[in-house]
Amino acid sequence: MIDWTPLADLIEKHDRFLLTTHIRPDGDALGSEVGMAGLLRQKGKDVRVVNTSQTPPRYDYLDPDGTFFEHFRAIDPATLADREVLVILDLSAWSQLGDMADFVRAFPGPRVVVDHHVSQDDLGAIFLKDTTAEAAGTLVMRAVKALGGSFTKEVATGLFTAISMDTGWFRHPNTKPSTLIAASELIESGAEIDRIYRDLFERGTLGRLRLTGEFLSKMKTDLGGRVAYSTVTRDDLHRTGSIPPDTEDLVDYTVSLRGVEMGILLMELEKGGVKGSLRSRAGADCAKIAAEFGGGGHKAAAGLSIDAPLEVAVERVLAAVRKALDPA
Repeated sequence: MIDWTPLADLIEKHDRFLLTTHIRPDGDALGSEVGMAGLLRQKGKDVRVVNTSQTPPRYDYLDPDGTFFEHFRAIDPATLADREVLVILDLSAWSQLGDMADFVRAFPGPRVVVDHHVSQDDLGAIFLKDTTAEAAGTLVMRAVKALGGSFTKEVATGLFTAISMDTGWFRHPNTKPSTLIAASELIESGAEIDRIYRDLFERGTLGRLRLTGEFLSKMKTDLGGRVAYSTVTRDDLHRTGSIPPDTEDLVDYTVSLRGVEMGILLMELEKGGVKGSLRSRAGADCAKIAAEFGGGGHKAAAGLSIDAPLEVAVERVLAAVRKALDPA
């Protein structure tokens, strides 16, 4: 169990906090920020939430008036000079900080990391981690309880989003009895499960649907059907009228095929290079494979980045997966 005393001490001694999370934030990242900001504001603290990436449209219900999440590129970093404590949520790697990495390195005050990923860099921070937790939102929920906060509707909505999305809407193997108990508590505190589901899954765009079709039409298998993979190119995004956040969850289609043990999505980035997502359904360790490319995550799900053309990245990742699944 995490000892939350270091965070409690910082809350006692400081007033102005800055929260951030990883590039291309998902529901766990953003929902955890909502929960942590709520806790800090209940303690009378001044909080700003600034992220490297813009908030994907599907999560706009977490910030209905558009003032909660700030985009790092859209502000003057000098305006953050008054921040006394930096809280980093849902990441433990420099590479996941993107454009904010240099800012974080230069940040003069205490840094706190609240995370559940296995991989870890030296971020010069106090690490409050539990790699057995299903989501960073689970850890924030524990912090709210440990530090005497309350689950307002806003906090409950954020944390329900965090936990539900990092468990694949309670379908993935990391879903435990305690996960469902936590979800029940958040619903009792005001999280509207039906509304959250509609906001997340029933407000798609034509562009996303067209991209899904492209992704499925290009899907291939390897190792006799034990591996399934597909790609998203810059041209796919432009032609379908979709945006990079529309690729979230597409990798799950790869492991929906019977007999697939490892699924792969590789996306060509606008600025060059490739982002990859791995999913495992039969015990193969995604985090170990991702680590070969400087990435990380969990055994069942991980991410990576490769500075190479897409076709090269495909071959390199497939080679690593083949070695992991069939070392002989």
